[in-house]
Amino acid sequence: MCHDAEGSPEFLLVGCAIQTCPDEVQRASPLRYISAADPPIMILHGNSDPLVPHNQGEQLYMALNKACKDAVFISLPKAPHGNWNGFLTDDSLREAATTRSTSAAGCGVSNPAPYTPTWKTIIDFLDRHMK
Repeated sequence: MCHDAEGSPEFLLVGCAIQTCPDEVQRASPLRYISAADPPIMILHGNSDPLVPHNQGEQLYMALNKACKDAVFISLPKAPHGNWNGFLTDDSLREAATTRSTSAAGCGVSNPAPYTPTWKTIIDFLDRHMK
């Protein structure tokens, strides 16, 4: 998919080809809006995502880390875009997955570690942060 093409999701969001309007692109970036009011976030990102580059998920996680927010980043090297159920159930997509996290308490971080995400991963995250 051409991310600069008229009609692309990026073009429709910012109103121009993203390579031609850096100010509009910056205003649309979620990195710009991280604040103390943000809830905990879990990011699951496939490294084989043809629509959203994997480094964008990493950049969001690193910005949340820098801001000492509660965040979990699960990287799935073989996963494509948007296959949520597969991210949590399909062993071929979960192969070689890793997790890392940052915590608001003391701005603690965990290094990437092998991990197999499941629906229990989601339930535990929600239980921990919404009870």
